[in-house]
Amino acid sequence: MKKQIIGYCILLFGMLIIPGLSLAQEVDAVPELVDDIQVDVKNVSVDAKTKTLTLDLFLISYQKNPREFKLNTFATQVLDTKGQTYMYSTMQMGKVLIKLSDRQNYLHYFMEDEVPVAFKITVDNWTKGNKAKAVKLVFEDSTEAGKFIEKAVNL
Repeated sequence: MKKQIIGYCILLFGMLIIPGLSLAQEVDAVPELVDDIQVDVKNVSVDAKTKTLTLDLFLISYQKNPREFKLNTFATQVLDTKGQTYMYSTMQMGKVLIKLSDRQNYLHYFMEDEVPVAFKITVDNWTKGNKAKAVKLVFEDSTEAGKFIEKAVNL
């Protein structure tokens, strides 16, 4: 009888403790905001035939008022797992398309509050077997002109 009571106590104790442990291991999935902008990764793909890496992202502004988004195109780069950086070939935000050959320093886009904007970056001559690790976005702070924020987005 004493062994049965001890067994039930252990079982009850286990039922009370184990759910608490599993809750403690959950990862908080709240997206990170930088300057009231959230960056979500939609897709990362490599076309082996054309040796092109394509990153599909969404940018969402959570400022109460519409804002101008100013991205430094030459500072924005893709990093691979080896730590090597790559310049974009093209980048498109909404309907605004910029090619590296255009030598345009900034991409300007008018963002509205809580409206997701598609942002696509392509990198030509992507080496077979390489994996993209992150994309580094460099954009102007909405509160201080001339100050730029660097945001690394893991892929």
